[in-house]
Amino acid sequence: MTVPLRPRPMDLTMHDMAQVYPTISQTIGVILHLEGTTPTLSELRAYVGSHLKDQPRLTHYLHGPGLKARWHHDPAPDLNHRVREQHLPSGDQHLDTALTGLVAHPLPAEGPLWDIWLLAGYAPGRYAICLRAHHSTQDGMGLLGTLTALFGTAPSPTTRPALRAGAAAYLSTVRGMLTASAINNAWSDTELSLTGHRDINWADVPTQRLRQAATARGGDTNDGFLAALSGALRTWAAQSWPLGAGRPLPAITMVNLRRTEDHDRPGNFFTFAPAPLPCHESTAEGRLDHVIAATRTTKDPARHKAMRSVMDLVPARAFHALATRLTTPDRATISTSYLAVHRPLRYKQDPVTRLQPFTWLPRHQPASIVACSYNGTTSICFVTDAALPGLNQLPSLFHDAVGDLPRSDDDPQAGSRAEQLPHAGVTLPVPAAARDTAVVIDFDFIKGILVHQGNLPAESITRQATQEEAGIDSLAVTELSMILEERLGVVITENELAKPTTMDDLVSLVAERTASSPDHASPQEQGLHPQTERPHAVPEA
Repeated sequence: MTVPLRPRPMDLTMHDMAQVYPTISQTIGVILHLEGTTPTLSELRAYVGSHLKDQPRLTHYLHGPGLKARWHHDPAPDLNHRVREQHLPSGDQHLDTALTGLVAHPLPAEGPLWDIWLLAGYAPGRYAICLRAHHSTQDGMGLLGTLTALFGTAPSPTTRPALRAGAAAYLSTVRGMLTASAINNAWSDTELSLTGHRDINWADVPTQRLRQAATARGGDTNDGFLAALSGALRTWAAQSWPLGAGRPLPAITMVNLRRTEDHDRPGNFFTFAPAPLPCHESTAEGRLDHVIAATRTTKDPARHKAMRSVMDLVPARAFHALATRLTTPDRATISTSYLAVHRPLRYKQDPVTRLQPFTWLPRHQPASIVACSYNGTTSICFVTDAALPGLNQLPSLFHDAVGDLPRSDDDPQAGSRAEQLPHAGVTLPVPAAARDTAVVIDFDFIKGILVHQGNLPAESITRQATQEEAGIDSLAVTELSMILEERLGVVITENELAKPTTMDDLVSLVAERTASSPDHASPQEQGLHPQTERPHAVPEA
């Protein structure tokens, strides 16, 4: 495939900051936990090598000074240096120590900035693979694209561009970027400044718990994650940080702007949007409602179109200046990201049972937090500035906040389902206060997904139209499957969704499957998962 001749402004900004501040690691990555017989290092190298020709993110890197850097191509990077192993003593604590060390370990200094580590010996029948990359070459969705290309069992889903955006969407996008970099003084304690030394820790919670709490009020899993994070930070600020107590804490969320044609390209195809965390709200319900309202605009296809256009048009120096402004102490914000892997992963025949993401901490920032949902579990990585008292306890506080999220079982309508009507299959139960956001599984609901998220032409989607006549291709089916799982917690595979002949048949299938879906999390998802509460100090790379 063709790689862009010129890097994008975000790529150049990351590359320049890496040169100006070489002690600040920009390594991001993901840890795959697998069950099976540990492969040999030579087997893993051969496996990775067989995928290189189809993965530009593994063969391209930025080379040159600062904002003048350009993409270089290395079709055969040295896998002896990039695919390595650590044999660990028995015990999961040794895996924890090894993973913490890898987060800080420098990436290869020459050529493409990535590597893969095989970790074994800590438990019989289990091993881990750690994929790491530099943020100038891969963003979060790019890293997941690499992950699914190497270890996926089905083609990676991609998104279509939004069709159009009005002037209001462009104005709102620019205003949001400026708002995110405004002075907030939330971290400007004259006696305690941010040092840049990092603590890293993880927490695991059932995805269904986040999803059910949020979808009952018109949100999604990401909203549940941000609401729980707000609750955790509210408790922490009340205990340890008077500057943040009783106020919303400034935060930004990352928005994926990758289009279909960008799927395999190296670099960064995201932007940031303000997402203030409602830590001033005293109830979990109030925090959840605030988050859902705040994130609604970032999910609008027209807003996505405007965001992408602004990011394509803004000069590299202007974006660099904005990013530099964002990393000054009086404008510091909490960075958040949410990713989801909807299809099973494996190495050959060995299944991936769990994923752990990890991220970096930009200069003068208090915390960078990324969540990744996979296989019924959402794993959250907390990278925090070690100077802030008690902030390394966020994983424990986050678990408590997840427990405080509203439960659909508490609502008198939670156990009921509306009777299926012609072309209006199921109404999902919602609290009375949020009844206007009820999701009705009918023709208009499915058509709305296909038009607004799949960007199919509305006029071709009629009740009696076949899937071919409606323009529903494999990409649209994948998009529909993902959205049904994310918004409703209902898993309907692409093969199942492709079988109905007409749109009416497709609507009936989704309505019937939603009606028969259990109201509660499966036994393996009930209750909070164990966590590693010990803070990990990460030395500067």
